[in-house]
Amino acid sequence: MDAQDDIERQIKELERDKRLEEIRQLRASAKTRWITPTALAALLPLLAGFGIWIVGELKQYNEGYKALAERDALRREKDALQQQKDSLNIEVSTLLQLKAHYADEAERLQRDTAAKQEAIDKTYLRGVFTSAEALYALDHIKGMGPPLDENTLERVRGEIKQLPNETAHIVDDVLQRYEMSLVVIGISRDVISEFENTLKLIPASEWTRELQSMPTGAIVPDRKIMILQKGDQQQYYDVTEERFLNIEEAEHAR
Repeated sequence: MDAQDDIERQIKELERDKRLEEIRQLRASAKTRWITPTALAALLPLLAGFGIWIVGELKQYNEGYKALAERDALRREKDALQQQKDSLNIEVSTLLQLKAHYADEAERLQRDTAAKQEAIDKTYLRGVFTSAEALYALDHIKGMGPPLDENTLERVRGEIKQLPNETAHIVDDVLQRYEMSLVVIGISRDVISEFENTLKLIPASEWTRELQSMPTGAIVPDRKIMILQKGDQQQYYDVTEERFLNIEEAEHAR
């Protein structure tokens, strides 16, 4: 009884293994059955389209990657240009400030130079007028005639002795003063000559050198006047007030 059951069990196992093998073969056959020339021909357009799609996607991805890379490069370039712009703006601002500073300094120096030149011109004209006035005074003495020669002086000294003592002392004192005045006049002329040479070294404006000195009161009473001749026109400069006379004042000039 046991032997028969064992045989039946083995038969059932064989049948089961057979069915499993058939199923396996059917599955393998199903996987390859559809791969036929017709099926392949039908799949080619799909495969081509899929390939084209893949290529397009790859191209778009590549272009997108390039665009992103270019955008990043442009952004970096923009940032660099912005930094350069900011730096240039700072430099331009600094240069403008320096320009304004130097312009102010130039204007200040110009004002200072003009003020100093004006002071030089006024001082120069005072010197010229004083020198001319001193020579004019010395020329009054010269206008009295030539000085006494030594022989005449010796003769006068001899004749003084014949005068009364008091008168002799007075005449002798006058004679000594006369001789001293001759020495002083000579020294004064030498000093004035040196002073005039010194005045020529002063960097006065050109117009000041064209003024001509006139004796005090000669043009306008009690005023020290210098004349600037321009063609037929004359301008009058007051040395004391350091200015030119206006039209009304000039009408009183002689």
